[in-house]
Amino acid sequence: MNIIKFTFSGSFFDKLLKFGILIALIAFITSCGAERKKNDRDRFFLLGNEALKGNDNKEAIRLYTEALALDNDYADAFNNRGIAHMKRGDAASALLDFNQAILIDAENLSYVWNRAEAYAGANRYDKAINDITVVRKAFPDSARVYFSEGVIHFQFKEYQQAEAAFTESLMRDNSNGEAYINRGTVRYYLNKLDSAQSDLEQGLLSHSEEGNAWNTLAMVASAKGNNAKGLDLINKAIDISPNEAYFLNNRGYVYLQLDSLEKAVEDIDASLLRDPQNAWAYRNKGIYYYKAGNFEEALRLLTRAESMDSQMTEVHLWLGKAYLAVGNKVKACEVLSEAGPAPEALKLITDNC
Repeated sequence: MNIIKFTFSGSFFDKLLKFGILIALIAFITSCGAERKKNDRDRFFLLGNEALKGNDNKEAIRLYTEALALDNDYADAFNNRGIAHMKRGDAASALLDFNQAILIDAENLSYVWNRAEAYAGANRYDKAINDITVVRKAFPDSARVYFSEGVIHFQFKEYQQAEAAFTESLMRDNSNGEAYINRGTVRYYLNKLDSAQSDLEQGLLSHSEEGNAWNTLAMVASAKGNNAKGLDLINKAIDISPNEAYFLNNRGYVYLQLDSLEKAVEDIDASLLRDPQNAWAYRNKGIYYYKAGNFEEALRLLTRAESMDSQMTEVHLWLGKAYLAVGNKVKACEVLSEAGPAPEALKLITDNC
């Protein structure tokens, strides 16, 4: 299944709900004695802020660059230009700007906070954790900081740490529906299905239009064996975001569980058309071919999926089944040994290895 899509570098931090990145703002104050250069600098900065709020990130970058041409020590402009770069999926450029802002004003921890998320977007885990730890120590009572820390841990598949961080966030602000949704998603990955369901339902009370919550709740229902309910829930997510590749792939997975193979492959293909780098969709299409009796094609696709994400749920189970189907017991046993304690995998090992 798929739950979350991230975006900081074009593929992550998009769908895991998070608080908005801190944007430095200034008051535009003019006086008869104000220097024209400073007024022009501040005018470009404020126009950049408006563009950033309107998601015109390319224009925001241009305007902040104009401000910086007038004052190359303008830390807030470097910071906000970094935010615009992140929103465009350019974590590397964002890091350059956040680093420059910190060089100018090392005491402004909002810059360090933003840099932590940029490091996460660049897959630089140690530096991301170092920065968010600095911020957390400075603001130990901030629900938002713990929320950001949970997002970072989730990205690097540290689910227990992510759960703990979201719990700390909720202890400080138990009205944040996004934190409930994120913790519920993490708990799904930890196979804590009942508590995941409880968190997701709580989050949906205040965020009923959040497709990711319906999506994850659908996967919880499917994991509990209630695929009919799962189908109803994933359809709610797709009603909200009809072209979301991850939702389409997950509905394809639910259809596979219901043995509605043609509906399944239609959704999986639609998902791959929108996101050809989704390892979970290759896994699901491999399952489709296995169920359709085309074991060679199943083996090809499942091998591809495993090479893209070796920690993917059920990939070793289905890959082992595909190897058995083509008569390669040695390879099947090798792969099934990595499938974990799933009862079906253990039985296949007992019967064949």
